[in-house]
Amino acid sequence: PSLAQGNRRYRMTHHAPMTVWWDRLDISGTDVCRITQEGNGWVLDGTAIFADPETSCLRYRIDCAPDWSTTQATVSGWVGGGDKHLRVIRGPDGWTCNGVPVAKAGGPLDIDLGFTPSNTNAIRRLDLRIGDSAETTALWLDTDDWNLKPLHQIYTRTGPNSYDYASPVHNYLATLITNDFGVVLTYPDLWQAR
Repeated sequence: PSLAQGNRRYRMTHHAPMTVWWDRLDISGTDVCRITQEGNGWVLDGTAIFADPETSCLRYRIDCAPDWSTTQATVSGWVGGGDKHLRVIRGPDGWTCNGVPVAKAGGPLDIDLGFTPSNTNAIRRLDLRIGDSAETTALWLDTDDWNLKPLHQIYTRTGPNSYDYASPVHNYLATLITNDFGVVLTYPDLWQAR
């Protein structure tokens, strides 16, 4: 059976590690990420370096179940002169961050770390057919105040490797271009893969 467990687009028994390198377009920055299978799940593991508004270096890891729902995420590093250490876990009663329940988090299945374009987990989990659209809520790390918040998102698959993405609260709408695996290569005005 497939590790994707019913995921139409991505049936496979094993996938070799994949890497991607993004350049930030709106400010000075870069992000490198490796996607691997671990056990029956998936891991997105990367490092983002950027200057907004302070020079920052953050290592992240997102652990996903076989269906690409997020099980936990860690962020560690520094922003300006301050250290950042977050461990976010999705349990049966909701999300916790460093052991403390996240208020108003509800039951999102995806995490969205606001400083990286690693949207692969949501794209793979939704598994949209061309022409299909889905509304979802992610647990979003807002890097303006470093709080976790629910974020309403809309994905519409417009082609084999394109998705219209909307974040209504930010008044943001863009067409994301992916590779065949679902890794975002072009995030208009924000990120571009090398």
